[in-house]
Amino acid sequence: MTQRPGRPATINLDQVVAAAIELADEVGLAACTMRALADRVGVTPMALYRHVRDKEHLLELVPDALLAGVVAPVRRRRSGVTALREIADGVRVALEAHPWAAVLFHQPNPGPNMSAAAEHCVTLLVAEGASPDVAFRWLRAVVAQVIGEMLTAHGEYDPTGVDLLLASIGESRRRGR
Repeated sequence: MTQRPGRPATINLDQVVAAAIELADEVGLAACTMRALADRVGVTPMALYRHVRDKEHLLELVPDALLAGVVAPVRRRRSGVTALREIADGVRVALEAHPWAAVLFHQPNPGPNMSAAAEHCVTLLVAEGASPDVAFRWLRAVVAQVIGEMLTAHGEYDPTGVDLLLASIGESRRRGR
């Protein structure tokens, strides 16, 4: 969001999102209120609204912040399936560190980090013969599989489902589907 007139900001959007993640790690997502977040960063609750529209908007930003480290490794990949694996691993690592965030990863509008990683991955898969629609479905299936595994794993992640899904995608690519 753009800065509104008035006193200069003492915090920025990245700091607000990072503080929200820390707060949710400590007290859980339900207790991560705008008032508690404002107390954490040392501003009034209204000051947060210079950066986010509301709590829902703030929570939309969390998954993308958690995946900030995924973009560079995905962009180094030259294989679509390898890029899918990198995204799956990034989501898994984020959810192992912040299990409460799993419920936030099913958003229709991913942020710039996930969008960049997804775009590169889909571009690679299309270059390898998949249609854009199929490539996007594969991406969504892999991310959904990881989220599902993490939601049901209770801390014990089993990569078998993701491995099987990636093997199936690889086989479909070889057969030209």
